[in-house]
Amino acid sequence: MNIEQYLYYSLYAVLYLFLAIIMKYILNFRTGHLYTADKEIAEGNMAVGLRRSGAQLGLAIAMLGVMSGTSTSNLWSDIISTASYGLLAVGFMLMSLLITDKAILPGVDNSDELKKGNMAVGMVEFGTLIMTGMLAYASIRGDEGGLLSSLIYFVAGQLTIILLVIAYEKILARKINPVRCVMESNLSAGIYLSGKIIAYGFILQSAIIGNGSVGSQSFSIQPLSIQALPIQPASIQSMAIDYILAAVMGMIMLYIFEILIDRLIVTSTKIKEIIEKDQQVAAIQLSFAKIGMSLILGMAIL
Repeated sequence: MNIEQYLYYSLYAVLYLFLAIIMKYILNFRTGHLYTADKEIAEGNMAVGLRRSGAQLGLAIAMLGVMSGTSTSNLWSDIISTASYGLLAVGFMLMSLLITDKAILPGVDNSDELKKGNMAVGMVEFGTLIMTGMLAYASIRGDEGGLLSSLIYFVAGQLTIILLVIAYEKILARKINPVRCVMESNLSAGIYLSGKIIAYGFILQSAIIGNGSVGSQSFSIQPLSIQALPIQPASIQSMAIDYILAAVMGMIMLYIFEILIDRLIVTSTKIKEIIEKDQQVAAIQLSFAKIGMSLILGMAIL
């Protein structure tokens, strides 16, 4: 990389920093009636730190999607375009927290639990924010920057994640209630659910990118230019069908390999025992094995 390129991308690093600061103040305002995040983090509240870390890392992942588009010949035009989509990515991250509050952990006051130091809730929020960053990355990159289709892909991905997590909670609830365990500060439940959400995110990310027009192109980081091209109803229908088929196929494959991982990698205990006995080491191993498998399976549907 030459000096000109280094300086060029340094501008985008500064832009990311600016957006991260904006998101920090919005998050501080959102929870200001309960606690001061900086003070909680300084005093060692890991739960609040997990939320903040997930938001910052998720935004960085989303920014890669913002920068992976078609560059114009005008530097300032690129910066303005990238900043616009960066603000959209910030909105996606904030939306993720609302979704976690209302849909993924229903009946749980997430901010209040974080103030109490509930790391299980912090882990679920961390996983959801990372997943949101991946969906934002794919939504913006997958269609080369069309604003409307970016929103459609992102909303579709979020709805799919919600349905999958709810289905998982209903299935597992016959043995153990993961939401109740998370609310009771069961860190293993938080780790396991967070890992599953991230694994789902990788599958859906690949489904969105594979369904976009750049899915078959080589990856290169370039500033994204805004495109507001109209989407025809037939195109929306085709996009929806392709996305659903890719997502369903990926999830079926992931479910099959999840069973094999449960049986062959973590052989000394079962999911029910891991959560009931709060076996955090086993939960970490199982979660990362599933995330690793989702990375491989995601390539199959790109």
